[in-house]
Amino acid sequence: MEKLIWVYDSPYSRCIKWLLLKQRTEHQDYILSWKEMASDKLLSKFNPKKQVPTLIRETAARTDSLLIGLDYLPNDWHQTLDAKMFRLADSEVEAAIIFLFRANLLQDKFGESDNSRLMRDAGLNTFKVSVDNLIDQLLSKEDFSQANFGAVLLLSTLLAAISLSGGELASYRHHELLKFAAIIETDKHYLQMISDYQGNENNSVPFEFPR
Repeated sequence: MEKLIWVYDSPYSRCIKWLLLKQRTEHQDYILSWKEMASDKLLSKFNPKKQVPTLIRETAARTDSLLIGLDYLPNDWHQTLDAKMFRLADSEVEAAIIFLFRANLLQDKFGESDNSRLMRDAGLNTFKVSVDNLIDQLLSKEDFSQANFGAVLLLSTLLAAISLSGGELASYRHHELLKFAAIIETDKHYLQMISDYQGNENNSVPFEFPR
């Protein structure tokens, strides 16, 4: 049986967990906190970079969410709207997360400063540009009606960015994002994730979009 090493709040972990559920791939959870990742022996053994998700099968491991996902996704997935959502999450929204994380780190260590405000503003603006791209470009041109690998990653990165912003970003184009989120949140496999993991210890980023 495969074993998935993952972190509740990692967007990349969430999309792989969802995909394994969707594909009915039998596996065991090996759940870490962000702090535990640095010293966990099993993760170090199978992934020297100490990154999640890591999927172990007997004595071998697969790493990197996209490379893991491609083992399960159809051959033409790269041509789909879902692939575009994955790319948006992995580039633009991930950049917003990094800016906001660094802004919070600077503020926690040194107090609010021009540098922390600059990082925060960059994160907020990058998030908004990403959401505009999703709503005004991707969703306006193609039909989106069901959860999939890239969409789960995109929702997860949006939720992470909102959490890092202290909720400030929750109101940005809220009604439109709520419609996007509702499609994913009503998927039976995503509902299982909500039921099993939301609110557990070490889960800070919600699985559901703020109402």
